Amino acid sequence: ALADEWDARGPADHDVRGERLAACKRALKDAKRQLAPDETLSAVVMVGGSTRVPLVRQRVEQFFGIEPYTALDPDRVVALGAAIQGAVLAGTADHALLLDVVPLSLGIETVGGGVAKLVMRNATVPARATERFSTSVDNQTGISINVLQGEREMAEDCRSIGRFELSGIPPMPAGIPKLVVTFSVDANAVLSVHAVEERSGKQASVQVIPNHGLSREEVERIERESFEHARDDLTRHRIADLVTNAKMHLRWITRQIDKVGESLDDDYAADLREHLATLDGFVKSAQDDWRTINADAFKKAMDDLDERSMRLHEVSIAESLKEDEAG
Repeated sequence: ALADEWDARGPADHDVRGERLAACKRALKDAKRQLAPDETLSAVVMVGGSTRVPLVRQRVEQFFGIEPYTALDPDRVVALGAAIQGAVLAGTADHALLLDVVPLSLGIETVGGGVAKLVMRNATVPARATERFSTSVDNQTGISINVLQGEREMAEDCRSIGRFELSGIPPMPAGIPKLVVTFSVDANAVLSVHAVEERSGKQASVQVIPNHGLSREEVERIERESFEHARDDLTRHRIADLVTNAKMHLRWITRQIDKVGESLDDDYAADLREHLATLDGFVKSAQDDWRTINADAFKKAMDDLDERSMRLHEVSIAESLKEDEAG
């Protein structure tokens, strides 16, 4: 309904390229349509009371390059659509199918404060998505799952709509547990989140109504802020993931050096410790202020350590085989 994009002041102060035509631009983007200079749509239907305003119709015609279809009563169309959708949901009408969409992306908080989005904005309802996760801490017996709604990349900038605990997981090294999280949004816009740790069979779930308490203006604000902060958000999320992965690398490689250090020549061991110190410096700086970090340099430091530690892996495997043979 284009009418909802014009506020009480009317569109007179906004030209065809202004923010009040944002709904038109977003509709094309969400439909993955990019109109060529000589291309037009087959029809543009005006829906909503404010589309009666002549200037609104004029601006829409200028934007799409086609005269809007205005023969329908814009208020009655909305009322009829709502009535049909109600009948479909109630099960009394099977001759019509109205597709609703998820207004904002849904996901969970990951280690480091990032957001893993499972159900994306504008996904058709009903929607279902599954993703696998694991732990980053050794001997972790419980996992707190924070369910989030929003378009930003960090949990602190999104809306928490539910939280539940998956407990009773047997102690295992980091990365070994297999956590499967499933998001399911039904036709009534109720979100069910189910988590199961496959090795132990432990599971937990929660149900929430994602759009409860959000007005259209708040949804639009969330979408707008996601575009305004997109570059910084993506960089921050990338650095947060690098910190998480780097910590696991540092912990594992340090343990292996302590375990098989006597089997390493001094120069190689010193080189490894130098690379460890470099990566650890990136981690500490990122934790102090992520803005001071060059994400590409951080990634290169971690790749360099991975490459340099290949011989360490080989020595560690060889030592393990010797122990098995001796046993």
